[in-house]
Amino acid sequence: MTYLLDVSTHAGESMCVDSVYKCYEISMAGILLYTDLIVLPIRDSDVILGMDWLSAHHARIDCYNKIVDFCLPDGTTFQFTRDKGFLTPIISSTRAARYLEKGCEVYLA
Repeated sequence: MTYLLDVSTHAGESMCVDSVYKCYEISMAGILLYTDLIVLPIRDSDVILGMDWLSAHHARIDCYNKIVDFCLPDGTTFQFTRDKGFLTPIISSTRAARYLEKGCEVYLA
């Protein structure tokens, strides 16, 4: 980025970041989607997809069953479920903030 972005954590701490991957391709349930990934110095998380991105893709989250339903603006629908063999669950913003406090590295979309 041509500027520094000051990212605040849930705990009130902040960090400055200046790296972004524009139009990064991700695959969910075999569907290709695109996002801009801001590089954060957080470990143990691969990607955090924010509320803006989820709402732009018409996502509906079922926390109890760990399912995310998508109904894309073009009419494409699909469901993302947590793979039983997948070790990293979808995490809350509170847990993400704890990782930030510990100095972990993640990517924010």
